[in-house]
Amino acid sequence: MPGRREPHFLQDDRGFYTSSYGPFVLRSAFQPIFSQTDDGHLTIEAFEALIRPQRDGKPVSPAHFFSLVEKSDALAIDTLCRELHILNMGKLGRRKARLFINFNPGLFDAIADTDAEIDRMVEVTIKAGLRPGRLVCEITEQGSGDEDVLHRLVAGLRARLFKIAVDDFGADDSDSRRVDELEPDFIKFDAAWVRRFTETSAGKGLLKLMVEKFIDQGITVLFEGLEEDHQVEFCQQIGVPLMQGYALARPEIVPKTFDDRFPEPEPFQIGDPAYRDQTTPPISVGVYTDAFSPRPASARRMATFGKRTR
Repeated sequence: MPGRREPHFLQDDRGFYTSSYGPFVLRSAFQPIFSQTDDGHLTIEAFEALIRPQRDGKPVSPAHFFSLVEKSDALAIDTLCRELHILNMGKLGRRKARLFINFNPGLFDAIADTDAEIDRMVEVTIKAGLRPGRLVCEITEQGSGDEDVLHRLVAGLRARLFKIAVDDFGADDSDSRRVDELEPDFIKFDAAWVRRFTETSAGKGLLKLMVEKFIDQGITVLFEGLEEDHQVEFCQQIGVPLMQGYALARPEIVPKTFDDRFPEPEPFQIGDPAYRDQTTPPISVGVYTDAFSPRPASARRMATFGKRTR
């Protein structure tokens, strides 16, 4: 893939998209992100997009795949993965759920690159039938590169109404500084850090205070990597708004079984008093509105927590 060649996408027999890089076939996997009521009912509020490479029909770990990507292709592959996920989210058919996608600012060498990437994302988002406000861009700290480029990237995404998330938050000084500087819409707490702090009463107390602090600031907190039922129960106790992990649901390649367990409510009919609040007009290029709103409680379904297996 020399330079910034246009990505090539194919649709499978179910209508979902795949792509490729050299001998690797690339597919999207989505893992649900849930909210939970006091009585344990779960609602899918979002998905995290994950890449699933295959070679000769056999799965390859994402870490190994990315280690084999040529340095000159890194930004192009990063873009390709995002576009693949966005197109598949459009095919998923969910009307309200958001999609969390990764951004590594360290891949951008110049401010011009960020502008071109954001414009490209807008085009693909509209092509997929989505609104920018349904996409949450996870900003990673690793290799964040030029601070001016980072802030230009975040400002550009926010100007187009994409949402911003700080990933792998662990309450270190650098993490707190990222939150202050980027003013994100979402914070994803680092899974290993959360597990360590839930082992002691003092750690649990600190987590509770931090969650309350961010909620007061208008930031939505997400705990990921939840592997045990007691971790989910703890999230419920301290008011964590969003949860993700194998204790709730595993990632699935272009998933559809989630619709059986967690169906969306039927759309309101014209004439229903709530119709205007639950639907939005079609999007057009240059016009961006974010009409995400919580689903009614009647749409929530109870799910049995599953155990993690390898």
